[in-house]
Amino acid sequence: METQIAYLKNFIEKQEDMELADVYADVSFSGTNFERPEFERMMQDIRVGKIDTVITKDLSRLGRNYIDSGTYIERIFPLFHVRYIAVNDDFDTNRKGTDLTMPLKNIINEWYARDLSNKMHASYQTMWKNGEYIYGRPPYGYRKDNTAKKLVVDEQTAPVVKQIFEMYLKGMIYSEIARELQSEGIVSPPKYRYLEQGNDGKAQTARDWYHLHIKTILTNWHYVGDSVHATREGGFNNPDKDRRVSEEYWLIIPNTHEPLVSWEVFAEVQEKIKRQVQNLHARNAALEHEKTPENFFLGKCICACCRKNIGVVRSNSGSNYFYYRCTTTPFNRHMKCTAHGKMKYRELHDAVFQVIKSHMKLCLEKTEQTRERNHSSYGVRQYRFYAGEIAKVQSSIRKVKSRERGLYEDYKDGIITSEEYLQYQQSYRQQIEDLEQSAEELLERQGYYQKDFLPDKDWVVAVKKFMGKRKLTKEMADAFVEGIVLDKEGNVEITLKYDDFLKELIQTAGEKA
Repeated sequence: METQIAYLKNFIEKQEDMELADVYADVSFSGTNFERPEFERMMQDIRVGKIDTVITKDLSRLGRNYIDSGTYIERIFPLFHVRYIAVNDDFDTNRKGTDLTMPLKNIINEWYARDLSNKMHASYQTMWKNGEYIYGRPPYGYRKDNTAKKLVVDEQTAPVVKQIFEMYLKGMIYSEIARELQSEGIVSPPKYRYLEQGNDGKAQTARDWYHLHIKTILTNWHYVGDSVHATREGGFNNPDKDRRVSEEYWLIIPNTHEPLVSWEVFAEVQEKIKRQVQNLHARNAALEHEKTPENFFLGKCICACCRKNIGVVRSNSGSNYFYYRCTTTPFNRHMKCTAHGKMKYRELHDAVFQVIKSHMKLCLEKTEQTRERNHSSYGVRQYRFYAGEIAKVQSSIRKVKSRERGLYEDYKDGIITSEEYLQYQQSYRQQIEDLEQSAEELLERQGYYQKDFLPDKDWVVAVKKFMGKRKLTKEMADAFVEGIVLDKEGNVEITLKYDDFLKELIQTAGEKA
């Protein structure tokens, strides 16, 4: 990569009409598709006019999918008036005739990528059939023998896996198993992994046991001693796909490593999981479920205990009652949150609406009150009174400054000593500072009677727009709500975006009263 970049920079330096704007280099990303971070950044810079020429070492560096590459070169780049150059292929869209061989070269590039993908897949198939484990992270309960490329039993965690299968068959559900393991002081899979790597920092923040850890273990075929491959779609022919495929298409290699549970136990567990899923679907199908309503306070409402976001949840799988509730998992009592914030969906909306309604009412009342007093005879008299007081203070400041200026002459003529000079100077400067502070306070008070209070323009627009509403809307919440803190008792602390303006307005109206 570094060599290619240096090569292109050298090419640009030799061109009289070119200047390097930026380098876009996608490391460890396949050229068979264009969903590459640096390529997307380059396209964004093209859209905003930052660059007008794209240069690659050869056509294959742009992409190995000849249809998409051709689309960019022949349609998209010209649309933005962007010149494209592939140096080694002597390709330049500003030069006529250079596109005659491009389709053929792009086809060859794609064939090369497809052939390489097929060869890699064939190589993987050979290693899989030999029972080799070529993935990075082994299943919990096993370690990876890098020399033999095999899974071997981890003596520390294998008993935990066996315990989980036993607990499930005894009737415990996922969350109960997670709580029990946590209470026994057993380290969760992610924490154990980081501790094995010597990364204590990440181990401290990694998730404790919770229900999905249990479900993942109970459904993992590796625990019967078999290896399972090709469980997801992908590869060159499906570059945009990454989804789980049906079990009938999995490649299962039996007896590749030591099992942790018997086939009979594993099959019994899978059958039990299947029955529970079917029963849940049957119960849900019998109900007319309402769609989960929209979260009006997304990213704004947090739990008073753990400070995590509050989300919208159904009270249980068999009801149409919804709550705003802390998103810290409720399945693990050992999480940091000990008091999950919770409040009924409509109740929180009503509470926020009442606060906003009171806010808007005060805004209108105090604005009108301030406006009326600005135009009253009382307001005029107050303005003139403060003007007179300010003039008196400013006169006093001038007198003290005049005395300070005469100090040096008195010292030079020997009327006062140096100690007296410094003492008088400090006294005069303190007097001036106090008088200037008084003048500022008087000017501020006079300002209340000089002009109307000027609130934020967006605030005025929002108040006028929503004053007639009878219930909270998402648009109103977005316009007014700054933040919400909710505790398990249903106590709620609501902060609005324009609270500071309202306080200033109330203070202004109070000063004039």
